Amino acid sequence: MLRYHYNWCLGDRISQYNQQFIQGEYSDLRTKVSASPLTCFVSKNGATGEPWKNTGNAKNPRRSAGGIQITALPQLKAARPWYAAIDSTVLQQNVKRLDIAYKNFFEGRGFPKFKNRSNFTSFAYTMGVKAQGSKIYLPKLGWMRFYNSREIPGGFTIKAATLRQRQDGWYVALRIEDKTVPDLVAKSLTEVKSVIGCDLGIAKLVHLSDGCQFQNPKFGNNKKVRRLLKVRQRRVNRKVKGSNNRKKAARIVGRLHKKIADKRQAYQWWVANAIVSRRVDGIALEDLNVSGMLRRCRVKKDEESGRFLPNGQSRKKGLNRAISDAAWNELILNIEYLAAKQGKIAIKINPKHSSTECRKCGQIDRENRDGEKFICSACGFFAHADISAAKNIRDRVLEMVRRDSTEPADKTAKRPKKCKEKSPRPGGKGGEPGNLAMQGY
Repeated sequence: MLRYHYNWCLGDRISQYNQQFIQGEYSDLRTKVSASPLTCFVSKNGATGEPWKNTGNAKNPRRSAGGIQITALPQLKAARPWYAAIDSTVLQQNVKRLDIAYKNFFEGRGFPKFKNRSNFTSFAYTMGVKAQGSKIYLPKLGWMRFYNSREIPGGFTIKAATLRQRQDGWYVALRIEDKTVPDLVAKSLTEVKSVIGCDLGIAKLVHLSDGCQFQNPKFGNNKKVRRLLKVRQRRVNRKVKGSNNRKKAARIVGRLHKKIADKRQAYQWWVANAIVSRRVDGIALEDLNVSGMLRRCRVKKDEESGRFLPNGQSRKKGLNRAISDAAWNELILNIEYLAAKQGKIAIKINPKHSSTECRKCGQIDRENRDGEKFICSACGFFAHADISAAKNIRDRVLEMVRRDSTEPADKTAKRPKKCKEKSPRPGGKGGEPGNLAMQGY
């Protein structure tokens, strides 16, 4: 029912855009009513009419599409009484979920898509949820038993609950709040005195500037797991489409993927905690474009014959699989979260040439690196390539911190002249602190 409601709201907004900007005023042949963008938002006979009601904002009296569709929920329940069995906050969050999808689209991501059973598996409550021991109360669903994996601390109240269906059952995530707990304030760049650099990799998951290395277990990319996935997926393909046996085999494959994901997540939280728990004020991270690294190779075509030439995509396929299994973005998010929780700061920096730059003479050359060995072709400096890259990342962040700390507070005042000495950081715009606005929660 929620999936149908989400798809209906998305279709309603698409119809509004077509009527307002593409089709203009026209008459619907089925309903024999007129639809005009001058008199309605979507359609004056639809559920998202009345866009000009008083919103309390004199400058912008027009309501948003999400506000109009939330206001129309009583009309939906009157037309379809079975929707009264769903809590009103769940339906409201369903519309806000579509608002988030549109917000992501306007920020450059893909256009919202219609949902099916496989990609619509969660819903959320924002009030009325209660938990007592091993039982939880969900509005309109009642009390039900659940496995209370983590007790709610004293003084905290439940603000929201998200229910999600996974391969082995239903899970509930509770958001709790205690207003007496002070807000964590992230440190400013001027307060950072010590930094540890992190270099992400595949052979080893993380290399730190202090020489510590974390192994990459390759939970989903080792030989045993890949063969097991291949066998179980082959069993799915051999079953008749639409049959119960095929669904059972697909559930087995899904549980295996979930087991791999759970192992990877638990290990990454352990690694992130081990990194953040070091006695430093800041953590220097690589600002990686993982989606760009996973992009397919450019097509090569013979100009004379028109045939496609080898472009290295078959060899890059294994590298893409290893990068996806390492899940660098998820690890970086975990580090940022734990750093904010402990009052530290996570800073992202441009990692360009960090593994090919000599720490002694500053020369940048691809020939300096041979696998995990770094040998400078100019001065003969020898070091571990990945640990040297982590130190370069640390030095770039320290340089940025010192540069920001020397800048005057008044923007109109004159800034000190730049030093003419060669910087260990290569040319470019440098780095920027990563996601500082979200580190105060």
